[in-house]
Order: sequence, then C-alpha cells, then structure tokens
Amino acid sequence: MFRMLRRAHSPIFRQGYVLVLALVFLGIFFATGSAYLNSVTSSARSIRASVASAQALALAEAGIDAAVYQLNQNGSYSGESNTALGAGTYTVVVSAIDTNTKRLTVTGYVPNSANPLATKTVTVLVSINTTTISFHYGAQVGAGGISMNNNSQVNGNLYSDGSISGSGTITGDVTVASSTNSLSGVTVTGTARAHSLTNCTISGDAYYQTISNCPVGGTRYPGSADSASLPMPISDAQITAWEATAAAGGVTAGPHTVSGSETLGPQEINGDLTINGTLTLSGIVWVKGNVSFRNNASLTVSSNLGNAGAILIADVPGNQSSKGTVDLSNNITISGNGNAGSYPMVLSTNSGSDAISVGNNATSVILYASKGTIEVSNNASVNQITAYELSLQNNATITYVSGLQNANFSGGAGGSWAVVPHTYSISR
Repeated sequence: MFRMLRRAHSPIFRQGYVLVLALVFLGIFFATGSAYLNSVTSSARSIRASVASAQALALAEAGIDAAVYQLNQNGSYSGESNTALGAGTYTVVVSAIDTNTKRLTVTGYVPNSANPLATKTVTVLVSINTTTISFHYGAQVGAGGISMNNNSQVNGNLYSDGSISGSGTITGDVTVASSTNSLSGVTVTGTARAHSLTNCTISGDAYYQTISNCPVGGTRYPGSADSASLPMPISDAQITAWEATAAAGGVTAGPHTVSGSETLGPQEINGDLTINGTLTLSGIVWVKGNVSFRNNASLTVSSNLGNAGAILIADVPGNQSSKGTVDLSNNITISGNGNAGSYPMVLSTNSGSDAISVGNNATSVILYASKGTIEVSNNASVNQITAYELSLQNNATITYVSGLQNANFSGGAGGSWAVVPHTYSISR
C-alpha cells in the first residue's frame, strides 16, 4: 500500500496525469472550434443563399419591367430567354389571356439557369390602359335637336334634349326631353316620349302632354311628365385628360399630311391634319386644327390595341367656334382592327354648324361633337352619334351596336400596356 501511494505521487505519474488532462482539454477545444467553424460556415452559406435569393427576385422584377417596355414597343412581343443582367439572367414567358390582357411569367437565376444558386419566378397580369365610356343610345343629341330627311334611319334608341322632326324612321325607343320640345313627322317603331307628338307614327306606347294626327299602336299615356335632361357621356375634363395623354406621346408640327400608310398615337399634331392614304390609330391623336379625309382615304385602329377603340380629337382651345372641324366625306373607309369593340371615335369640340361632316358611303365610326352640329348624308352609316345638333340626310343610317353600352377606348399612358394592380405573385 505504501509503495502504491508513493508511486501515485511520483513525478512520472504526475506528468502522465497532466498529459491526459491536456489531451482532454485539447479535445474539448477542437470540438468547440469545429462546432463554431461549422456554425460560421453554415451562417455564411445561409447569408450567401439569402443574398442570391434577393438578387434572383430583383432580376425577375427587372424582367417584368423590361417585358412591359418591350410590349409597348411591339404588341406581338412573345418573351425572351437567358437575358444577362447584373448578377444573373432572366427568362420571360408571355401568355395571352385575351386581346387586352397578357400574363407575364419571369424567372430570375443567379448566377445562371444552368447551375443556379437561387431561382425566383414572378407572375403578373398586364393589360392595355383603357377608359370606359357608356353610349346608351344610337344617337344622343343636345338642345339643337334632330332633323331627319330623305329615308334616313336610326337603328337603335334615340335621346334628344331638342325637338325631332322630318320624315325618317327610328327603330327603337325615342325620348325627347323638356316641356318645349316635340316629335313630329317621323316614324317610331318603339315607345315614344315627348311633350308633343305631331304628324308622326308610333308603333309602341306613347307618353305625352299633347298629340295631333299621330296614330299609336300601343298604349297612350296622356298627361305624362316630361323627361329630364341627361348629361353628355364624355366630360370636358375627360377630353382634357385624353389630350394630355396625346401630348405626352410627342408633338408633330402641323400642318401634317398622311400619304400612303401612317400609324400615329399617342401624338399631338400642332396644326391641320389631311389624310390622303390610310391613318392607323395606335393611341389618342389630338389635332390642334381641322381634320380632312380626302378621296378614298381610310381610318382604322391598330391591332396592338386589341378590343379597345382609339380616338381622333380635333380641338383648338380658345378657337372652338371656327377651328377643330372634321370632314369624313369622299368615300372614306372607317373600321376597327377586326376585334369586337375596337371602334374608332372621331371627336370634335367645334361649336359651329359643320363640326363633323360624314357622307359618301363612309361607315363604322363613333362621332362625337357635344358643342356643334354633325351632318350625315349620302348613304353614310355610323355606329353612334353624340352631338349638340344632328342632321340626317340622303339615306343616312345610324346602326347602334350593343357593345357601346360600355365601350373601351385606349387611354391612360396612350393605351400602353401596364401591370394590373394586385396580380403580382411569387411562385417559387
């Protein structure tokens, strides 16, 4: 026993004990260091992945912006693949939802799509900015009233703040507002409402205060209250906003002549506009002068606008009594782009008796002159007319289209493609 105790306290024994302790502490140190190093490495790896993920998302969002820009340069843009940008690349896929809406699916890759450290995909819907205008009548006329002659016809409902007279036919319902206005001489196949009915034919019901020599096929409602006046469907503020959009697209010095084929819009023309060939509207065109279409000229809507219409405005602020007239005679052709709803609208702010003239077989257009007179003659046919005063001559026909109850016209940033709010999503 005494020898064993002496051996335990011997120098050799103590040295071995210290060595064991040193090895134990060294093992603890290496284990702790290894754990710390692994933690640091894992943290660095996580940070790199997080940074790469943020970069991939930024690339995808940049791809959205680039795709919207490309669509506004070329409506048939269909996407692109592996476009290099910053720390990686992006790929764009364009899918058509309808003629006015597309889905953009953009994937960002860091550093590339072949061996990505991070990938993010963003999806949005984009559409053409449009303004909705409701035309509820084949013709809506102000206090100037309507004259109908020589087999003229309105196929649709008609509203007027002024009197209606002549010898034409209205195949829908007719409303004449105010206690001083009358309906005389025309044939109405639907219901008629006017303070006074004279020398007319009404196939449907009749609401009136007085009646004379006017057979009624339906029920008579004598002593009926006069109809209230209605506001015009387009406000002056809306026209001003459209003109601002056109001006933002650039200004062309006038007078300007279209020879051959030319696409315009959004655009301001500072002077008169003459069309000798084909004018295609790709956005709002504001003419600060008169507009004249020559023999066999044509007006149409760009296919890039899908089922939205386009607007040609003639307006000279401060000189609306003599400027801003539109001549649409001489056998011109007016059409949309083949899509339902792509109506061209010609708008004049002129307050005179010849704000808009249309004739000689011109067809398919919306005419708007809320301060002046529109005259339609010589077998011309239009889809809708709004005017202060309307003159229908020589077999002129208005044929209302039901889609005009909520017609869309290219507006906003010149009818440009833009992201639809609340459609942004990240799929991975």
